[in-house]
Amino acid sequence: MKRISLSLTIFGLVLLILSGCKEEVMGDQETAKQYVEKLGYKITSTNEQVYKYIIEKGTMEDTLNQQIWGVQQIEPDKYFGKDISMYGFTVSNHPLEKLYNLKTTVSIMLCDGKVIGGTSFPAGKGEQRLLGAAYTLDGKTLEEATGLTYKEWKEKWHKKYGNAST
Repeated sequence: MKRISLSLTIFGLVLLILSGCKEEVMGDQETAKQYVEKLGYKITSTNEQVYKYIIEKGTMEDTLNQQIWGVQQIEPDKYFGKDISMYGFTVSNHPLEKLYNLKTTVSIMLCDGKVIGGTSFPAGKGEQRLLGAAYTLDGKTLEEATGLTYKEWKEKWHKKYGNAST
C-alpha cells in the first residue's frame, strides 16, 4: 500500500511540474501572439514547436546567432546565460508579404516572460523553403537595420564576439 501511495505521489508531482511548464509555455506563447497582433500583423497559423536556447559569448560567431541577433535593436550581451524562447507564427499584412508575394513567418523572442525581439522571413509556398538571412520584425535587412554594409557589420561583430575568452 505504501508503494502505491508513493508511486501516486511521485506521479502527481511529475504531472504538477509538467503542467507548470506547459502553463509557462502557453503564457509565453500568448504574450508572443499578442505582441505580433500589436505590430498589426494577422496571424494565419501558429508554429506549435518552441525553440529554446541559451546564448553565450562563445556562440555569437555561429551563423544562426549572427542572423538572429544581428537584426535586433538590442545587444545580446545582457542575455548571456539566460533562457531564450522563440515562438513562430505565419502572418499576413507584413511588408515582406508585399515584397515577395508570400506570407511571412515571424519569430518572437522572449526572456523571463518578456518580449526582447524577433525576426521575420518570407514563408515558402507548399514544400518550397527559402534560404537567406533573417529580417527585422518589420522586414528590414541587416544593412537597413544597422546602417552598415555587411562587411562593416561582420568586422564589428567579430571584434566584439569573435574571441570567446574575452
